[in-house]
Amino acid sequence: MNLEQIWKKEYRKRKANELRKDRMILNWPIHAQRAVEVFRAFSDEASKDGIHLNVTEPEWSPHPRAIGSFILGATSVHLRFGIEKTGEGVLVRKKDGSEEETHYFESGAELIVHFSPAGGLIQVYFKHPVTNLEEKRKEPILYRNTYNSDDLTYDWLASLIPPFLAFNRFESVLARPGTFDSLRMRWWLFFDIRNRRGYIEKFQHLFTTWELLIAGLALSIISVIAGTIGFSLLKAINWIWDKI
Repeated sequence: MNLEQIWKKEYRKRKANELRKDRMILNWPIHAQRAVEVFRAFSDEASKDGIHLNVTEPEWSPHPRAIGSFILGATSVHLRFGIEKTGEGVLVRKKDGSEEETHYFESGAELIVHFSPAGGLIQVYFKHPVTNLEEKRKEPILYRNTYNSDDLTYDWLASLIPPFLAFNRFESVLARPGTFDSLRMRWWLFFDIRNRRGYIEKFQHLFTTWELLIAGLALSIISVIAGTIGFSLLKAINWIWDKI
């Protein structure tokens, strides 16, 4: 095989990716502003019924007088439920007659549209709500990603909000999940691109998630044909979930 041809083929791929990333970097501010507008419009609708959501714009550069650590290059747009009281807490009454009250709060779930110029990649995360009893949040769910900034249309951005609301209903201590919210959560976790925990240690993770899904469906079909009772489709899916 001609070595020059091998390199030229690789070079063309590298050049195409560089041009794509340059275009993403150039267009991201426009699409980020669109995300801000969509999220703000939704926040305004929610505020009419007394629900407060915060919208955070990208920080393109730190303030000249600001002190602290700042992320450079990567930027993001945030939609977050505000801080709310849970209605619970602790009252400590001391021997000297003094009292000390601690009230519990929840900082709501967060929808993040994040852009990384390194890979020219836009990622959508769902960040878990957290109370002041918890030391840190759980690892966020990677809900969606794209290598094309043109995907960030008004409808695409608006379509992120309903699943985010379902995520908040399931995770928040202040909300009640709907009938299908828990199934949605399992589905999102199942396809979370970064959800690789235990894959090396467990033999079953020599298979891909799709192979496991097909295996579970096959078991379900076999169980129906064989006339067995109790090993339903739901149990097959639960079997897959336990293997992940």
